[in-house]
Amino acid sequence: MARPRSEEAHRAALDTTVELLLEGGIEGVTLDEVAARSGVAKSTLYRHFGSRDDLITMAARCCVVEHPTPDTGSLASDLEFLFDHIGKVEEQRKITGLLSILIESARWDPAMEELRDQALAERRRPIRTVLQLAQLRGEIGPHLDLDAAVAMVVGPFTYRRMIERQPVTPEFAEMVLHGAVAALKATADRAPV
Repeated sequence: MARPRSEEAHRAALDTTVELLLEGGIEGVTLDEVAARSGVAKSTLYRHFGSRDDLITMAARCCVVEHPTPDTGSLASDLEFLFDHIGKVEEQRKITGLLSILIESARWDPAMEELRDQALAERRRPIRTVLQLAQLRGEIGPHLDLDAAVAMVVGPFTYRRMIERQPVTPEFAEMVLHGAVAALKATADRAPV
């Protein structure tokens, strides 16, 4: 097999590392296996990434996706757009699969902790912005803790994927979002405490 060129080698190594992470976690990633599957020489891996840990960190970082923030004028429509969009982006599906690895690895690896925080912040950002817009429109209470509201929206999805290890079906997503929107809108009717 011919060796890929530098930029191609870099991409092939990252893609292969993500595949290995998804298959077997961090323990499943070795430079020998990345080299064998990607066709990239170990010397090239060392030259491009320095170490196995740096390769793993960079590969996982490539899966963090910036999501657009919708502003349709409706909290329900904005959340539906976001969750529909997130489910269709390939890199997002990968980072979702890698999240449990990042959470575990963050306990002992500062680079993974930083990456975990970055991935979670990017997942929270558009949801929090959508909630802020809903607050400004008066759809939800003006004194609602937006961080708690984000947790209320994403919590069931996280539980479904990471604890139950079940897929998030369109029916499940619709039920969760419908319930979250109803609960959030109910806060607009309450007087501030």
